[in-house]
Amino acid sequence: MIEINSNHYFVNTDLELLAKLFEQFKDKGIETFEEMESFLGKRNFNSFDDIVQFITGPNCSSSLAITAEEVMDRLRMASSKRKPVLASSVEVGTYLADKLVGHKQEELWALYVDNGNRIVAEKKIFQGTLNKSVAHPREIFRWAVIYDCSGIFIAHNHPSGKLIPSSNDFELTKDLYRAAKMMKIDLLDHFIVGQGQYLSMREKELF
Repeated sequence: MIEINSNHYFVNTDLELLAKLFEQFKDKGIETFEEMESFLGKRNFNSFDDIVQFITGPNCSSSLAITAEEVMDRLRMASSKRKPVLASSVEVGTYLADKLVGHKQEELWALYVDNGNRIVAEKKIFQGTLNKSVAHPREIFRWAVIYDCSGIFIAHNHPSGKLIPSSNDFELTKDLYRAAKMMKIDLLDHFIVGQGQYLSMREKELF
């Protein structure tokens, strides 16, 4: 099982995160755009796909990979593709499937909405192999209380692209449903996404 980063809940501002990335570039002797261009040219980087392959590959240091992936997550979250109100499971499922496409590890995300279905916040809760011991409802609902939301959409990805729920997926959904009823917060859906597709457990009447 992949361990959760112990600093996961330390949230940098966007400016702090960029400063951290630039500091890591400096450690590699990159302080100007010309030096960055030379660094990319020596590695035959011709597209963002090449950069992603490097970040997720064995030749990139873990500290740079973590920071770069967090920057990419922030950029995805800032995308104008996300509507302020997601009015149907098709819109939510499509948005989440696009968001997590190409991610190499399993991730568990929560979208928090108010009583008008306006998105209050979205948050990556866990990264790694999901099971009951790490994907605990208290972490999901802790943020629900902080954001004062009325409903939650849950999603996690299957990097294999297979959208069949596992036994752990069913157990997690049952635990979340029970916790949501107790806290009077609506568990609106649990999506499984992979390779640009999604499965809605609500639509399939799996909880």
